[in-house]
Amino acid sequence: MYHVLDTNNDASRRALLWRLAGLGAGLAAAVLLAGAPASWLGRGLALAAPAFALCLLAGVTAGELTARVPAGATRTASLEVRTTRSFLPRRMARWVAGLLVLAAAFFTATGLAADTDDMGRAGRSLTAACGDLVSSTGPWPGRFYSVPIALAVLLGLGAAGFAMRTVVGRGRPVVDGAGRAADDEGRRTSARAILAACGVLVAAPLAGSALFAAGALGRVDCPSALYPAAQWAALAVAAVAGFSACVFTAYAVRPGTR
Repeated sequence: MYHVLDTNNDASRRALLWRLAGLGAGLAAAVLLAGAPASWLGRGLALAAPAFALCLLAGVTAGELTARVPAGATRTASLEVRTTRSFLPRRMARWVAGLLVLAAAFFTATGLAADTDDMGRAGRSLTAACGDLVSSTGPWPGRFYSVPIALAVLLGLGAAGFAMRTVVGRGRPVVDGAGRAADDEGRRTSARAILAACGVLVAAPLAGSALFAAGALGRVDCPSALYPAAQWAALAVAAVAGFSACVFTAYAVRPGTR
């Protein structure tokens, strides 16, 4: 029994080291991209948050797939049916799903409102016409920025889905009732860590993009009340997404926290 406990503790420590490594790599990648040359036209800054989240997700995934291995003999045949849904924390899953819907709505709206910039690059600026007054400002999170962000998010979600299925489907060690419950709890912890990393992947770029949108809306020289209202809405999205990114980062690093 003590050997099993020691093995589980060692696995938890290794998983934590992988998560911290992913966190550190993500911070380094974000700093490098944020300082990208001016010729990138802000795409480096737009991809800083997705890069941070992808590195964190990679660290979490590596920790869960390599550190949490079954201890002792493993069942080779079983009629047990396990599903991903049974191990996912429902409240967190609804939170991530809500952020996905919010991000899809936000980027759809900013994409429809986007216009070409002064060099003819599509989806990079916001142009407002109020009577004879025409105001154009940027950078604006249109498809010039949102398409690379969406590709990074989809890549991360696909990798997370594969990792989740691997965690749920891995072999169960031959254990008694208490050991079986501990094994299930380990799977739930792994699922929580992966799902939290997905939350960071969605929330972090949404927060940054919403801040840029709010800044652009604040620079529109137009007497219409639509733009101040839209600016406050963008700030609200940034606040919700930023708070969510911080909470999910904490859960990704320490998924055992209740």
